[in-house]
Amino acid sequence: MADVASAVGITLRGNKAMCFNGHDTASPSFTVSKARNTWRCFGCGEYGDAIALVQKIHGLGFLEACNWLCGHFGIIGGNVPLGRRTHSVSRATSSRPASPHPPASSASPDPELYSWLVAHCGPVQASLGTTYLEAHGIAPELAHRFGVVELVDPARAYRELERHWGAERIRSAGLSGSRRALSWSGYALIFPFKFDATTQYLQVRCLQSSRKFFGPAGIPKPMFNNQRLSQLRPGSLLHICEGVPDAIAMEGSGLAAVAILGATSFRSEWVEELLPFDLVGVPDGDAAGEKFRKCLANEFRARSKSIRFVVPPEGMDASDVIARGMNA
Repeated sequence: MADVASAVGITLRGNKAMCFNGHDTASPSFTVSKARNTWRCFGCGEYGDAIALVQKIHGLGFLEACNWLCGHFGIIGGNVPLGRRTHSVSRATSSRPASPHPPASSASPDPELYSWLVAHCGPVQASLGTTYLEAHGIAPELAHRFGVVELVDPARAYRELERHWGAERIRSAGLSGSRRALSWSGYALIFPFKFDATTQYLQVRCLQSSRKFFGPAGIPKPMFNNQRLSQLRPGSLLHICEGVPDAIAMEGSGLAAVAILGATSFRSEWVEELLPFDLVGVPDGDAAGEKFRKCLANEFRARSKSIRFVVPPEGMDASDVIARGMNA
């Protein structure tokens, strides 16, 4: 169960992790039972076995999830026709005991590998990607300015990465689990976090699976558009958004903006960098956004720094508001 959780991009600390539904911003609620080979989230109440987890993460049916597991873990009997019912799936056997997997090395940022991946992806052209960007108030030229690219075939991308960098380095960069595949499936957009023309981190927006966003596992989430700070004079207006598309859309509207990837990602050392500016917090219009608002308010209150907030209507974020204004 732990191997499967790792394979679908869930980073366990012991037997706990943040839930893939993204609701547990305070403490991990996703728990793996290695004895029962099951998982349960005590926050949202979802639970199941390995197959159910693959179904949830990748948005697959039962047999599709079985095929995914067979292919990912080298189980003989994969590629079962979806119209055919089977009673069993045979596995490869050996007279020798299976050797344990070598422990994965600790993850660390890999700007060289991230930059290579982004450089080998193409501009956003597929309708799935352009529709998403348009719905979030991001015009094609704005997406190009921020280096947003599309990744059409994650399986092929992994093969190219492995050929160039090796499986261990991909895993150490947080882009794969214990198996030889990227930690997401299907068409996706990649939002690079650039600094001095180098991609320091990346966020993947998955558009063909049940999971929404993926970031390199085990890597601390940096501030998006951080280099914008060096371009502003003290006292300049600066918006702190809760999401990357929000910050990009606001920049496209002529408003200086950075993004923090949720309340749990905020680092206290960022306060010092942000103190010189006239700050406006822009949380999402939901429960997580309220936690984000309280986090920022508390962090800056502790330094006697005022911060204003602009909260979008319920269920919306800044990019939704900007997109509606553009399309009106």
